[in-house]
Amino acid sequence: MTYLVIIDRGYRGSAEAQFFDALYGVEMLGDQLGGMDVVLRGTSVTAALAGAAPPPALQLGPTVLNTLADPRRSVGALVDKGAAVYVDEPGLAAFGLDRAPLLPGVTRLDTARLATRWGDYAGVWFL
Repeated sequence: MTYLVIIDRGYRGSAEAQFFDALYGVEMLGDQLGGMDVVLRGTSVTAALAGAAPPPALQLGPTVLNTLADPRRSVGALVDKGAAVYVDEPGLAAFGLDRAPLLPGVTRLDTARLATRWGDYAGVWFL
């Protein structure tokens, strides 16, 4: 049975600690637990935008740090693995992105309606 993961914050991780973003963690846990569907709300809705530029590299003196997480790559990988990825329509509208194109396989949804289907999941996790 699939799990539902709800992500509210678009956090890319930390350059200092080099730890992964939540979407990458969901991808890895989904492999181990038999699947996860994802809801992007709040600032995390930006991870599903099509046509957005890749995350910029950070230059510290002569060193270019280009290992920061790319949330759009993670969303694409989840879709490729068969996960349903939903983006909260009110969240998009709050940022003026209600008409913005989304990555292939991502579904717009008023996620308040998704709560009626929580019983269909093995568990619902908020990250």
